[in-house]
Amino acid sequence: MEWIKSLTPWQLTGIMCVLAFVVHLFFSRLVLRGMKKVASSTENDLDDRLVHFIQRFYLLVLLFVLFLVILRIHGVEITPFLASAGIAGIAIGMAAKETLADILAGIFLIADRPIRVGDRVKIDSIGKHWGAWGDVVDLGLRRTRIKNTDGVIANYPNGLLANSVITNFSFEDGPIRVRVRFQVNYNVDLKNACEVARKAIQECPEVLPDTAEVIVRSLWDEGGGHMLSGILLEGRYRIDDVRRRSKIRSVVLTAITEACQAEDIALASPRVRVEAV
Repeated sequence: MEWIKSLTPWQLTGIMCVLAFVVHLFFSRLVLRGMKKVASSTENDLDDRLVHFIQRFYLLVLLFVLFLVILRIHGVEITPFLASAGIAGIAIGMAAKETLADILAGIFLIADRPIRVGDRVKIDSIGKHWGAWGDVVDLGLRRTRIKNTDGVIANYPNGLLANSVITNFSFEDGPIRVRVRFQVNYNVDLKNACEVARKAIQECPEVLPDTAEVIVRSLWDEGGGHMLSGILLEGRYRIDDVRRRSKIRSVVLTAITEACQAEDIALASPRVRVEAV
């Protein structure tokens, strides 16, 4: 390769730029296009996310390598530059550790696939009034967007999302069980109260046939027994559409209340303490 040695640094620079452009065309027109076709032909969305990730970052890698090669052609020692870049990378990494943590968590979420776009999910750890229950709109490298039942888009950092308890209601297509709790006074006929509530639940249109049951949950409300004096009952039933869970639950609770009132079954009331003065 004597002719290469006869070239000037600027000529070599031009050749390297042309080669880099050819590599870019080859990778973008052939490799990426082929990967997209393969990814689009599969039902798994992991390969689609991987292709999108490669498409966004391969050009940065190519330009960085080209920059180092040009420096080497012009006689610039790149070892100190790499060392400085490493130190700068550590400093940037420490300054942007939360961003890097979100990106790594996003990669793990895409790989592990606890949630997918379109899934109905419930997030226990960080979901409060907004966004605890909703549909996954987008899975990004840094943030995941979830549209809650109020129509509000909540953007969750992937780092927090990866450390949360995620309940996914869309992995299985079958019916799900829903629970409602209510309290009755101690002096009611428990068998009659359970049967009246069970019939009220089963008569709701969107409750699946023969799925309603009512059990005695506790002799007091474990979540706030000091507030109510009564026996805690739990109604259980199954529904097809998890996205209508809240509306169906409202209908069920209304039916239980009306049935208990019609049968003179007293629901528990707050304990009132009266002191003589």
